[in-house]
This record gives sequence, structure tokens and C-alpha cells, in this order.
Amino acid sequence: MRSKQLNGRPGGRERTGEERQLAAVMEIANVINSRLDLDHILSTISRELSKVIDYDIGCVAIYEKDENCLYMRHVVRRNGKKSGENRYIPMEETNLIGWVAIHKKPIIRGCISGDERFNEIMTEENLMSDIVVPLITKESIIGTVNIGSYQANHFSEFDLELVTKFSQLTSIAIENSKLLKNVEDLGEKYRKLINSASDVIMLLNCSGEIVECNPATHELFEYDPEEVIGREVFLFTAPVRRDHAKKSFYRVLSGKTNHLVGLPYLKKGGQVVYVDIDTTLLRIKENPYVLAIAHNVTERKKMQEKITIQNRELMAINKRLKELDQLKSEFLGRISHELRTPLSIIMAYTGALIEDRQQMIDGDTRMEFLKVIETQSNKLLGHINDLLDLSKVEISETMLDVTPGSINELVRMSVKVVEAFAGQNGVEISVDSDNDIPIISFDPLRIRQVCLNLLNNAIKFSREHSTIHVVTRQTRKEIIVSVTDNGPGIDRKDIQTIFDNFTQIDGGADRLSDGMGIGLRLVKHYIGLHRGRVWIKSEKDRGSTFFFSLPKKKCPNLAEQYH
Repeated sequence: MRSKQLNGRPGGRERTGEERQLAAVMEIANVINSRLDLDHILSTISRELSKVIDYDIGCVAIYEKDENCLYMRHVVRRNGKKSGENRYIPMEETNLIGWVAIHKKPIIRGCISGDERFNEIMTEENLMSDIVVPLITKESIIGTVNIGSYQANHFSEFDLELVTKFSQLTSIAIENSKLLKNVEDLGEKYRKLINSASDVIMLLNCSGEIVECNPATHELFEYDPEEVIGREVFLFTAPVRRDHAKKSFYRVLSGKTNHLVGLPYLKKGGQVVYVDIDTTLLRIKENPYVLAIAHNVTERKKMQEKITIQNRELMAINKRLKELDQLKSEFLGRISHELRTPLSIIMAYTGALIEDRQQMIDGDTRMEFLKVIETQSNKLLGHINDLLDLSKVEISETMLDVTPGSINELVRMSVKVVEAFAGQNGVEISVDSDNDIPIISFDPLRIRQVCLNLLNNAIKFSREHSTIHVVTRQTRKEIIVSVTDNGPGIDRKDIQTIFDNFTQIDGGADRLSDGMGIGLRLVKHYIGLHRGRVWIKSEKDRGSTFFFSLPKKKCPNLAEQYH
């Protein structure tokens, strides 16, 4: 047999055996270095081993740590059959293969039937002798190499030594295969992780060119893969920020920073997208690379901008609320004064009349008292009506009762109403009317209130022995009424707010300090309902002129437009 020939002492045969061993070892080493397929490597080892040792059955049992057992990975028979592969062998001392794996010691048996130490796993094979050698790497068992013969005492110690040497090569092959599988599994997991990541992942070289990137990169920027790979990442930024992006990249490359916040990039369609970028410096074959992981923060950026705008709006609203609160305080104080003053006068004169049980007050004085009471009652009623009208304006806007009428006639009637008040203040009123002004449609009650408010204000602000000028005129599209006084005038800064609620303009020490500051607000509102205009011309210390206009066109259905 072959094993007997190799163990002979003649020099030629010994050299032939050594040459075969060397050739087999070289072939196995070449396969281990050039092929990564474990089945192919095990097949080569079995084939080469059969060239130097004569056996009937050979196999490799691989240790499965998770299952704590061994299984036949590769079975070679002289007759070419492959039966017996994938058979599981318990990792127990009761069977030969399990004992060798546990104790990590080889065993050679010349007569299997006479060995009662072990329970035979493959009794159906009727083997008479065998060799089992452990496969060990880094002091850990990874399996066994097993050969058997149908002849008793077929194997020698020299055969055991050869199998042991071949087992070392087999251990290397299995270890390399496991390492490769781990690397391939890790690579596959890495690829799946990268491809399934929602964040943009890019590998950049030292020039900023994109060497590799994941599908999320194409989805975010809407470019095809061939349009991204090889291009500098700066080219995807907005042109005005390109230089800034380059400087930021070189700061990353120099190790000065590893986090870039809120950089604007452009999609293929031109839309701006904002990203935060975390970076890691890498060395690949001594060349520097940057691993960039970009997070899409466009929505966060928009939300921040929205919050900033809302904060500004809230600050403006808060400022306005403070102003309104101050106006409210001033208005409440004004109401208290304006309502209490006429009411106190009424109560004083009424009380005097009630207490005059002896009829000591003569008729003329009594009549004078009653006129004062009437005047103050009308004044009080006027304040109350103003408040009610203001309430209507603020809640639902007053509806108009529109009828045809003459503006000139309404102005003359309004002047007649305030003549007594003007006389008490030493003020005259002159009226200059355009007699060609046509009849138009308006609400006479509201326009009368507008005229009275403007006239009363002019009287309050006018100096004693001065004249108020009231003028009516017309243009092609509208009728204009103006009321001019020679009072202290209005500062330019106050003209913009004079029609606001509760606003009163300081008339100086000579001003009659009454009124609640809502008259001009009502003027603006009523004229606005008529689709007219209100404006002012004034100079400090040179008086003021208040204007309002009404559309000249007749509009009989004007009231319906406001209902």
C-alpha cells in the first residue's frame, strides 16, 4: 500500500514520498492563498492528502459553537460517493470525534472493533482503523480531520504525523474562510446600513470630490448617481455661499472642526435645502478622506424662521397691547372727568332748586339754573351717545340710513347748533358754500355728527376773538368740506395717530380740556362707511384744517351695500 511505501527506508522511495508531501503542501498553500471558497479548499486538501496517504474514507467535521456540536462538512470516499455529509456529531467524550475535539489531542486506532472506549458514530461503514486529528487555531477548537480504512492496522505513526501537518493547513483554511465570511457579512451589513440610511452619507477626497455616496444623497439633491460621483461637493451649494463652503471643508480637513451647521445647498431643480453636516477624518492608503453625514434640517430651519417672525410679531403685539392699556387707563380717567363734571353741575343746580322751599330764588335765576341743567344734560347725553356709537363701531360697524340731501344745508344747520358754544368762547364762524353743489345720497345723522365733531374741536382749540372758516366745494368726483381754526396746530408726528381711539391733541394752556378723544375716530369711521376721505393740514402755531369728502356720484343703494 501507499503508506507502506512511504515508510520504507530506501533512499529513492523516501525522496519520492517527501517530494509528494512537498508537492501536496505547496498545492494546498497555493489554493488557500488564491481561493476563498471553503468547499473547494477542503476538497483540494482531501485530494492532496490522498496522494500521500492511502485511506478509504476521509472527512472534516466543523465545530458549531452555537449548537455545541460538530457536523460533517466534507466527506471523500474512494468509491466517489458523498453520503454522510451534514451529519451532526455530539460534542461529547463518548464518541471519538467529540473526545478529540474536547481534549484537542489526536488519536490513531489500529483495531476499531476492539476499542471499547467510544460509541461508534458511523457503524454502517464497518471501518477497521482510523485517525482523528483536532483542528486548532488560536488555542480554540474549530473541528477535526478524520480518515478511516477498511483494513486493520492500516495507519502508522508517520501517517498520523502527516495528517497532523495537513490539519494545520486545514485549520488555516477554515479560519481564513470564517474571517472572510465575517468580513463579507460585515460588508453586506455596512452596505445595507448605508443604503437604508435616511441621512446623506458621502466619502470625500482631499479635493472635496464625492468618491462614494448612498441613495439618500441622490434623493435629497435629486441628481442621478453619475451626476454626483466625481463632482466637488461645493458645486451643490448656492453660488453666493460656495466660497464659504470651501473654507468650511478645508477647516474640516485641517481638523479645526467636525460639525457644520445649517449650510444651504441647491437641489437639481434649484430649490434650497439646508443640512447639518457631521464629519470624520479618515486615512485610506495614507491618503486623507472625509466621511460626511448630512442631516436634512430644512423643515427645522423654516420652523426657526417662522418662530423668529412670530416672535417679532408677538413683540409688536405686546408693545401695542401696552400702548392700548395705557390708552385705556387714560380713557377711563377721561370718562370719569367728562361724565362726572356735567353730572356734578346738574346735581348742584338741581339740589339748589330742591332746597329752595321758601322760593328765595327769583324767576330769572331759576330759569338760568334750568338752562345750565339743560346744557349740562345735553353735554352728558352727547358723551353717552359717543360711547354708544363707539361701541357700535368696534363691535359690528354702524349701518347707514342713506337718503338724498344737501351738504350745504346740513353744514349750515350744524353751524347753527354750535353758535351758542362758539359765542361763549368768543369765537365766530364763517361759512363759504359752493351753491352749485348737487343733491347727493348720504346718512344725514352721521354726517351731521361728523360736522358737529369737527366744529366743536375747532371751537375748543381756537383762540378768543378768532374766526373759524367752514368751506364747501366740489371736484369732478367728490364734495369736500373743510373746517379751519387758528389754534395751536398739530405736530407732524401726531397727525398719523390723531384719528385713533381715545386720542386727544394737546391744545396748550388755553385749551378747554373736555371731550373723551373719540370724536375723530367716529369721524373717520363714518366717512369711511360713505367711501369718502378724511385728512388734515396743520402747522405748529398756525392752526389746523380738517377735510372730509363724500362721493359726488348719486348712489341710492349705498345703504344696501353696508347691510
